Amino acid sequence: MEHARKLDLTSQVQPKQNIVLVEEQFVTPKKRSFKKFLMRVSLFFIFAVPLIVLLQSQFQTQQHIYSSKMNQLKQVKTDLEKTKSEVKDSKQLIDQLSNDEYIIEIARKNLFFSKEGEIIFPNIK
Repeated sequence: MEHARKLDLTSQVQPKQNIVLVEEQFVTPKKRSFKKFLMRVSLFFIFAVPLIVLLQSQFQTQQHIYSSKMNQLKQVKTDLEKTKSEVKDSKQLIDQLSNDEYIIEIARKNLFFSKEGEIIFPNIK
């Protein structure tokens, strides 16, 4: 029985916990040297300035490309409107040429075709 009681006592004992004093938890900040600060700032500028210049030049290039594309778009739109009007005129001419009366009228005006028994006197100036 004694042996059983000892086991119970040992199982109830908790393992040791690390106890740290509050003063030891805070690490006092070390003073940074001015040389390290200058090194960090100079490294920042060595990498940041060329990157900014590169991004600025890329932005200007993209702006130039965009403006040229917009000019091309305006020109193409005017060409499209011109072509649409030409197509409309061509369709109208095709419709007129499919009409026999219109063809006869054009032949009489331009080629001086006449009806039977008709005499045409051209107006020459």
